[in-house]
Amino acid sequence: MVAEANSVVQMMIQRGIKPDTITYSSLMDGYCLRGEMDEANKVFDLMISKGFMVDVHSCSILINGYCKSKKVDKANKIFKEMCRMELVPDTVTYTILIDGLCKTGRIKEAEKLFSEMQGCGQVPDVQTYTVLLDGLCNNQQLSTAVELLKEMEANKLELDIVVYSVVIEGFCKAGKIESARDLFYGLSTKGVQPDVRTYNIMIHGLCHQGLLIEAEKLVKERDQVLQMVAPIIV
Repeated sequence: MVAEANSVVQMMIQRGIKPDTITYSSLMDGYCLRGEMDEANKVFDLMISKGFMVDVHSCSILINGYCKSKKVDKANKIFKEMCRMELVPDTVTYTILIDGLCKTGRIKEAEKLFSEMQGCGQVPDVQTYTVLLDGLCNNQQLSTAVELLKEMEANKLELDIVVYSVVIEGFCKAGKIESARDLFYGLSTKGVQPDVRTYNIMIHGLCHQGLLIEAEKLVKERDQVLQMVAPIIV
């Protein structure tokens, strides 16, 4: 599909139709999705050389591609180049890079970028908080994760079960089953209900701690929930 898209761009040029920023960004995104970052970067450089207006969206596409390919330093380089081009990274751009840093274990850099983001006037959304929360939990920074969750609740963000599942899983992996249990059984007071994934996280955590009776009880509860939400087949 990317080869076909590239052919279309070349055909446009041959017919005197000038590809615009959207055209090149779409082609670049295709290469990024395939992990062909050298080709994606060539498209990016081509855009600049031809005098096209590189925007925040096109930069974010390339940053995301590098992060997905675990090439966070190159993603960081593009991020810094945005300032040179007088482009202001938006919440999406920051979230992508924070996620990339977290997934490569560079949690301190992720926290620093999160703070810088707010200092620059960009307001983190639920997705931004969630990727940082996940990074903290996966890097054994549970106390910081709990404080971040409290901050999210204090800021009146609309938190869904995905957010709470991240922390519950963090507790379970760290062997803090009491904390996981407290959060799990307190979900209803927060206005959310556990989904199948949340149940499975908790069941696995209980089994790992040898609490098989309680785990079996949750299996039955989970199955009852599945029956209630299953579509009625006529």
